[in-house]
Amino acid sequence: MNKRSWSAVSGLAVGALVVTGLTAPGQAQATPTTKAPVSSDPAEAQASRHDNLPNPLADKANAERKDAVSKLIKGEATTKTINGNRVIEVKSATKNTAGRAATQSRFINYPVDREEDIFTILTDFGTQTMSGQSQAPGPVHNQIPQPDRVWDKSATDDNSTYWIPDFSRQHFMDLMFGEGDSFKDFYLKQSNGRFVAKGDVSDWVTVPYNEARYGSNSVPQSNGYWNYIKDTATAWYNAQKAAGKTDAQIKTYLAQFDKVDRYDYDNDGDFNEPDGYIDHFQAIHAGEGEEAGGGAQGTDAIWSHRWYAYSSDAGKTGPDMNKSGGVQLGDSGMWIGDYTTEPENGGLGVFAHEFGHDLGLPDLYDTSGGDNGTAFWTLMSGGSWLNQAKDSIGTKPGYMGPWEKLQLGWLDYVTVKPGTNKLVKLGPADRVAKDKSNTDENSYGVTPQAIVVPLPERTVTTERNTPHSGSAEWWSGYGNNLNNTLSTTLDLTGATTSASVSAWVQGNLEVDYDYMYGEVSTDGGTTWNQVGTPVDGVFGWTQKSFDLSAYKGQSVQFRFRVQTDGGVESEAFVDDIQVTKDGVAGPVDDVESGAGAWVAKGFAITDGTTSKKVQDVYYAENRVYSNYDKGLKTGPYNFGWGNTRPDWVERFPYQNGLLVWFSNGEQTNNNTKDHPGAGLILPVDARPKAIKFPDGALLGNRRQPFDATFGQERTDMVTFHRNGYGVTLKSQPAMPTFDDSDPLRYWDASNPWASTAVAGAGVKMTVTQTSENKQNMVVRVTTK
Repeated sequence: MNKRSWSAVSGLAVGALVVTGLTAPGQAQATPTTKAPVSSDPAEAQASRHDNLPNPLADKANAERKDAVSKLIKGEATTKTINGNRVIEVKSATKNTAGRAATQSRFINYPVDREEDIFTILTDFGTQTMSGQSQAPGPVHNQIPQPDRVWDKSATDDNSTYWIPDFSRQHFMDLMFGEGDSFKDFYLKQSNGRFVAKGDVSDWVTVPYNEARYGSNSVPQSNGYWNYIKDTATAWYNAQKAAGKTDAQIKTYLAQFDKVDRYDYDNDGDFNEPDGYIDHFQAIHAGEGEEAGGGAQGTDAIWSHRWYAYSSDAGKTGPDMNKSGGVQLGDSGMWIGDYTTEPENGGLGVFAHEFGHDLGLPDLYDTSGGDNGTAFWTLMSGGSWLNQAKDSIGTKPGYMGPWEKLQLGWLDYVTVKPGTNKLVKLGPADRVAKDKSNTDENSYGVTPQAIVVPLPERTVTTERNTPHSGSAEWWSGYGNNLNNTLSTTLDLTGATTSASVSAWVQGNLEVDYDYMYGEVSTDGGTTWNQVGTPVDGVFGWTQKSFDLSAYKGQSVQFRFRVQTDGGVESEAFVDDIQVTKDGVAGPVDDVESGAGAWVAKGFAITDGTTSKKVQDVYYAENRVYSNYDKGLKTGPYNFGWGNTRPDWVERFPYQNGLLVWFSNGEQTNNNTKDHPGAGLILPVDARPKAIKFPDGALLGNRRQPFDATFGQERTDMVTFHRNGYGVTLKSQPAMPTFDDSDPLRYWDASNPWASTAVAGAGVKMTVTQTSENKQNMVVRVTTK
């Protein structure tokens, strides 16, 4: 897989609110005479690169959990306990061996309390190099230059780069597991005490090559990143052996990090058992991350990410009982599959964000290069870059939103069903307190952190295409992170010279990232080999042929497989399939008679039109300046001085109050560049009218939603700069009521990637009372 190149983000500005006169909500203080380049913000750079990379095991597990949580909200699934662990039980109709109706259960991991270990290895880079790449050795730790902390308005002033004199093992032990602000403390509070992080951090070890070999943008990610994890594991193991440790001692040490069967490899519903893989592995590399510019290494630096090493080797390598790919730690018998990696000078935010992926959460910023309104409101977007308003960014991340917490089983909430009204005493989003008056089953005895309003299901019909012939075709499904297959057995025993299978194919597949493959198995489907050239791109009906001559004289399994990443939703269609042996074409399977001998996993037969039922949901939470969410008051920032002071930021407050989120059931991601006004889970901006600088530039959607909340308080007056020129936004009146009767009330076509259109279902939420300390509020919820 090639890395995506960075692309600039531009916004539409037709009809936007121009910030000029003193009577406007925002007033201009100066007019720039030239347009200097605007500094690159790491939070904005997120949209140019995926950091949550495709992993078939995790993608399947996360999709199942999302579906199960949705069914839990609707009352279509229940929870139960297996070996002390809570799971969601989803029952589906099936038939028993006698052909009679029966039910089958699936178990989705949904633990109440988790105590899990994280194994971290610190790595310096070596001196070996690869031809055609940078020949510079290293870096090794403690080589990052000290930023300019003598703030005299010079071009080198830096109040955004995180730096300390010694990035020692003890520093990372404190960062991960220390008292006060730390990874352990963050997740303990984020989960309301339900998640306890433990673990260990190694001493620094050295991998053989320089960073360019692993991080250069000219190196396919799987080649660079997976070799980095493999070399990291080997370097650590060799260091242990050099220190006199035996294989038995190493294996005993590593056993503490394998207590969870993450993907339930034996399908017994018991997730509290070892599976042969490190539960949570983290590699921290010397130098800066490319997402923050890469420091001296620039685009040769590794981009912080979460992935699964050598997932393509599933079925071939791994522990004897669970061959799921990965890399072995020497001869220990313990394997690394899932992993995260971050830089030496990473702040707490990047570690918390990548671990959110490790727990199964998606990125909530726009991964297609757009700029949605999640911004600093959630850890899984720009909230990972919040800070303590001192000399760096990313050091004090903000919390997740309610949807993310619900996915992890960490949300205490009250449900308000359609056709009902309720007066809700809503506590702060970051914690719960005892409240004996609350009898809601999802937050019994405590102040709820959120209000959940699930709307009635609706049917969405989409005209996709026209079958190549007749009225039936195979469809791969449409979405991100697909790994869908259509397989059958082909009898090639009569072929003596040649064999092939052809099909008419239509594709809507993102170039270079989403593919349809032809694959063959000779061992009953245990392993698969690619045949022919993978298909990608957007194209009409085209006949594709896959050469099976290497398998003539055999009975083999053949499959079409569509795999997509998390960036752009894709799909493919297959029709009129034909097998040719020794030049003689067999009958055409035009799909008109149904599936026949084909086995579909994710594929479906369609007439070119698809329909599905979806459910829209509102979530509302009370965001207050408390615990890590204090960063909402001190940590939002703006690079406002272009190249004149590229590392200097100004800080401003996000407004506390009732933050309403809308989950559009049609969407599987937050890429509002692709589908403006709709997303998987987007904050509703109470004041969506686009704000512009005097030179016509939009304020930008990291800043636009700073006053998105509803409540009984006026907003703060805030000043922003662009290329050194300021614009001040006056304080605005309180807006206590969210009213979705007009679907476009909170969406501005002149800034289409921000905020969201709403359901128009007649839902209102009014803040009727706010406590004196601003920690609690009373919300009247009315529905139709």
